[in-house]
Amino acid sequence: MSRLLMAAPSRLARELRYTRFNKFPIFNRHFAAKSTCKGAQEKKPPPKPGYFPSGGTHATFDDLPKPQGDFMKEWKAKNSRYNMALLSGIAAFVGTLFLCITSEDFRLYYDIPDYPYTEDEMEEFAKEEERREQEKEEREQRRQDRLDAKELKVRRRKAKEAMSREVELMQKDLDEGDLDEGEMAELIQLTQDREEFEAYEREELKRLAEQEKEREKIKKEKEKARQEQQKQRDKERKEREKGTA
Repeated sequence: MSRLLMAAPSRLARELRYTRFNKFPIFNRHFAAKSTCKGAQEKKPPPKPGYFPSGGTHATFDDLPKPQGDFMKEWKAKNSRYNMALLSGIAAFVGTLFLCITSEDFRLYYDIPDYPYTEDEMEEFAKEEERREQEKEEREQRRQDRLDAKELKVRRRKAKEAMSREVELMQKDLDEGDLDEGEMAELIQLTQDREEFEAYEREELKRLAEQEKEREKIKKEKEKARQEQQKQRDKERKEREKGTA
């Protein structure tokens, strides 16, 4: 505002100097420069550097862009393009959603899915699981039997060596009758070891027999339980078939 007030006196003096021979002393140079000829307005020269199209060094309302043409026609044309873009986007979204649902690659989980296996398949899986458990138990039992047999074999070998040494010392005692204290103590120790081995062997054979009986008993119980389960499954299958029929 201060800039406008400072430039007003010099501009007024310039206007009066240029229009002192005119009829009206105060004459707007914008109206003076304005031509009544339509062609003259179209061929208006471009403004000088530092000046606006109105001719002044400051912008006025005449320098603002002026609307031209039919507003409703342009507005309808733009809205028609926008509506086409909106409808094409909606159609693309609906088509993509329909394609995903029909291809089953995009599940909305709006329903409870069916169980992936039938009753017959579940029975087969249960039988397979029982068979695997049985094979696992048999492998473990065979491994334990091998360890027990290996330990028994080692003990028998040591007992056989001890018995050979015991027989040798006893034969020497019978033939010569002069065993020293070391040989006598060794003979006594060998006799004790032989007796302990015989007791261990009896206990081991007894344990193996009891273990075999227990294994047979467990096997019979499992077989009985398996038969009961099979009967129950057959009964349920018949009931389902009767219900579906």
